[in-house]
Amino acid sequence: MTTSRLMRTVAVVSAVTLVFGAFVAPADAKKKKKKKPKACPTYVAPDWAGDAETTILTDKATAEAPVELEIATDPGLGFTSADEPGGGTGDPTFKYHNVVVDSAAASANLFARIEYPPTWDYDLFLRTPDGVAIAYEADFNPATVGGPTPVGGNEGAHPEPGAGQIDGAASLDCTGYSLEIASAITAGGAVTLKLWLEK
Repeated sequence: MTTSRLMRTVAVVSAVTLVFGAFVAPADAKKKKKKKPKACPTYVAPDWAGDAETTILTDKATAEAPVELEIATDPGLGFTSADEPGGGTGDPTFKYHNVVVDSAAASANLFARIEYPPTWDYDLFLRTPDGVAIAYEADFNPATVGGPTPVGGNEGAHPEPGAGQIDGAASLDCTGYSLEIASAITAGGAVTLKLWLEK
């Protein structure tokens, strides 16, 4: 093989290598740049929420396919208060469930809904770890056929006979809350808790 032919072969091989590298390198670089999203920190439930379980709520939970849980409640007879967890007069009782918003977006709207027999009255509070109710439904539900009554209060939520719903609390990713389910006028029993996100 002559020197010029050898040099031509080396040049062709080098050119092919450069062209191939130009296509492969960016693909490899893209693969390396993809990182798994960071997991949200563990939610530290406040003392007043006791040993309540925590649900990590992702974008997979939608209005059409919510996370659905059954929460056992105790009998209660009294009035609740948005001012503090476990507050009120008479003898209401309380159950808690923690929720962490884990969205792929920077923020999402959190919906929470409880469903129960329409003869009873439960209240629902979405509280930050320091106890502030950022949204709540505390009406006299059996009488809310045409909408809210002047008997109770609602903030960022709405009542129905047999249901109370938090209507999309704006939440940053990885924000944690404690839901307070209050037995206001009930014989106790299981309530259905539904949780979902919307962007």
